[in-house]
Amino acid sequence: MSGLLRAELARARARPFVWGVVAAVTLGAVGLVLIGWWDTRPPTSAQVDEAHVALAEAEERWDADGAALVARCLELQDEVRADEGDGVDLGCDVMGPVLEQFLPHRPALADLLEQRLTSTGLMVVIGMLMTGVGLVSAEFATGAMSTWLTFTPRRGRVFVSKLAAACVAALVVAVVPTVLALAGLAAVCALHGTGTTVEAAVAAELAGRAARWLAVGLGATALGVGLAFAVRHAAAVTGIVVWWVAAVESTLALVLPPARWLPLSTNVRAWTTGEAMYEVPACVPDPRASGGEVCELVVHYVGAGQGALVIGVLVALALLAGWLSFRLRDVT
Repeated sequence: MSGLLRAELARARARPFVWGVVAAVTLGAVGLVLIGWWDTRPPTSAQVDEAHVALAEAEERWDADGAALVARCLELQDEVRADEGDGVDLGCDVMGPVLEQFLPHRPALADLLEQRLTSTGLMVVIGMLMTGVGLVSAEFATGAMSTWLTFTPRRGRVFVSKLAAACVAALVVAVVPTVLALAGLAAVCALHGTGTTVEAAVAAELAGRAARWLAVGLGATALGVGLAFAVRHAAAVTGIVVWWVAAVESTLALVLPPARWLPLSTNVRAWTTGEAMYEVPACVPDPRASGGEVCELVVHYVGAGQGALVIGVLVALALLAGWLSFRLRDVT
């Protein structure tokens, strides 16, 4: 198996399609870095002048009402401290207007990473899905699969080796743009002086979410491999994906609200963030109107475990369908 896997990896490395996907996802990462550059840019001289004018007006209002506001804040602080202890600080001594309040907000690195994580994760997952589909469907489209089976007739070994090679290639698709986006955002923050320090707890949380997105990407790669083996054409896989988005992700929630736990968007959000919620209307007869109803929205939650289970089941079904199709159908 190791020799077969090395051969598959060499073939994947030689395919322009893989590097094209890497380039496309990397271009998206560069776009996110450019947006970060725009968000962290220093304020212009006009913005600074406007901020000084707004600060002067705020100081005039503060001179008239500030003492009363501080006194009221101190009273509230004393009340809260009586219940929760002397460690409570409502910031009454820093209530006065400062220039930074009137300048455009410039996010630090931690804020940028938090804002860009989901966008980067979605791009990476789509790129990894494309990698899994493209590497397998091209084998059938070019007739290389039948040639390959003359050298390695055991289809189980071929299926597993192509799945493993696709996952390794997909990791390259994920890692290169992610590292570039991280380095680019850090460089942007350092250049604009908005702060590159990320607290350990925040860094650990972001790393955990990034790892979960990577797991989703590997699942998408396996899903793409299974579907490509099942239908053998990239266009057919695209049709299945479009049908799923239209029927399950969009329409199902409207036709059958209690089934809103099924869409992948809900389960991916639950897995990557720890929890997702959806609302289902619950209606009862209206006692004040004959034939009428009174409805209210009931909130339901999907946990990370349930999200992972639904994603895993869909991936397993796709792989099973792909294996059965590859095992039972002729390859021409």
